[in-house]
Amino acid sequence: MLFTKSTAYALQALIELSKFDKPVDVNKISELTDLPKPFLAKLLQNLSKKGFVRSFKGIHGGFILAKKPEEIKIADVFRVLEDKESFIFYCSSNKKDCTRDRSHVCSLWPFFAKVEKEVSKILEEYTLADVIRMRTVK
Repeated sequence: MLFTKSTAYALQALIELSKFDKPVDVNKISELTDLPKPFLAKLLQNLSKKGFVRSFKGIHGGFILAKKPEEIKIADVFRVLEDKESFIFYCSSNKKDCTRDRSHVCSLWPFFAKVEKEVSKILEEYTLADVIRMRTVK
């Protein structure tokens, strides 16, 4: 699977945060995205530790983007939340580095490697700003 719920939910939260110029609390983000508050809170804390958002405590606390949407690559969000390099397959880009030691019998490796390379290229190019623009196109 390309993205887990964690990555999809995180992207939704980042999109909502991009609409605000002041900190937004988890309750508001949960309400706007219809995502479960406890799960969302953990995601935002993780994104804060990794520098995608900043967190503020107190009565007017919450989260705000730490970077401009144009600076947030989709691939970077994926890597932080999924904690892996491959986007789709567990295949290595180099046949001799096969993690399952099956490259000598794998007839799918050339196909998987090509698809992985193309997906990687796309996710490295797209930013949060691109995803936001796609949402507004009708």
